[in-house]
Amino acid sequence: MQTSIDLPSPLGIVQTSSITSTGKILGPDYENNLKSAAKRSEEDKLFRKQNQMNDADEFEAMEVQNGEQISLIYYYKALKLDQVIQQNENEIINIVQNRPKLGMIEGSLMKKSPHWFQGYSQRNCVLRNRVFRYYNIENKKLQGVLNFDVQSFQLQELQDKNGNTFEFILKPLGQTQKVFQFKGGTIDQTKTWVQLIKQHLQDSIGSLKVLKSLSQYERFWRFERISSQQIMEDAEDGDILLFQGKDLNCHIQRTLTQSNFDHIGILIRLDENQVYLFEALPLHGVGLCRWSKFVICKWNYLYHKIIYRRLQVIRDENFKSRIHDFVTDNIGKQYSFNPTKLLKFKSTMLQDPLQQQTRTFFSSELVAACYKYLNLLSQEVSSTQYWPGSFSSENQKLTLQYGGLSEEYIIDFENE
Repeated sequence: MQTSIDLPSPLGIVQTSSITSTGKILGPDYENNLKSAAKRSEEDKLFRKQNQMNDADEFEAMEVQNGEQISLIYYYKALKLDQVIQQNENEIINIVQNRPKLGMIEGSLMKKSPHWFQGYSQRNCVLRNRVFRYYNIENKKLQGVLNFDVQSFQLQELQDKNGNTFEFILKPLGQTQKVFQFKGGTIDQTKTWVQLIKQHLQDSIGSLKVLKSLSQYERFWRFERISSQQIMEDAEDGDILLFQGKDLNCHIQRTLTQSNFDHIGILIRLDENQVYLFEALPLHGVGLCRWSKFVICKWNYLYHKIIYRRLQVIRDENFKSRIHDFVTDNIGKQYSFNPTKLLKFKSTMLQDPLQQQTRTFFSSELVAACYKYLNLLSQEVSSTQYWPGSFSSENQKLTLQYGGLSEEYIIDFENE
């Protein structure tokens, strides 16, 4: 005899608010669609996680009653209790809500060279959201990025005989002798920088936890990095994530497309404190995944690396409304990848409502279609002509009709 368990949220499905970030009032159909989209995305990752585990005992099956239909859901035992997951998510949300909006500063500082014969060089420096960056003053190229949320630093002050700080040093914790030494044009300027750096350091994850792993990598400061927590705080509608999966199929796809990436998704902020990954998945079609749950469930272990790129545009109400409309219209669409699509070079407008309802996507096709809907990409080229790698910085041919994509940020996940 089969038993059923009435679980209204068997996989920790998103519980949406009644009003979106654009101020739209949501009806029950909209909320149900979002819940279904979250379920599809999360089931896909649980299935992939299950297939990668060596010990089948890590999973447990549970029957779930859904109307008259009984579904079999596989739980990763360590994540089975939705209440525990929700509690962890709430802790992340509380951190995001309670972290103050810190002041930013930009200006010229003198940086001491590690080579004694070179002395000091002028650098344009920016401190924003617990990240200190410095640039070449002439060609404006990034020279270094110190992210206080992914690496712990010590702040040391060099003072004169009157107790005035005239230089400061940022020293990364860990097995490295590297230091970053700066001074302002005046003592007052140096003092202003030191005071703000102290605030950003004290408010960083690197001050709450001892983070040393980044310092083991050679010239780690040369590469942009962002923490999974910062994604939660700073990501905006239309930003993208690029994935390099561990599966054999992922490796084959990267080889065929000559790219470093095999999957892509769009980040959507449906309310102030929650970011969602909007993606087309082979097993379950177009779905949504809460970023906070992605982090807690450690689904990043399905991938060798995940890259973040900001969409640099002005997001007015029209932009937000259009991208949310695109999400609403396409969640639940089926996944499809076939040779016929690859031979389609020019766009065709789907006027028939039935064609629009039955349209299918693969991951990069979904992103391209969304960007075309926002008039970011040309309407002439078919969305099927874009691969995940088409949206990486290695593709110099990608041109947006307005705005642009930022440099690539490697996402650092805690406890890796």
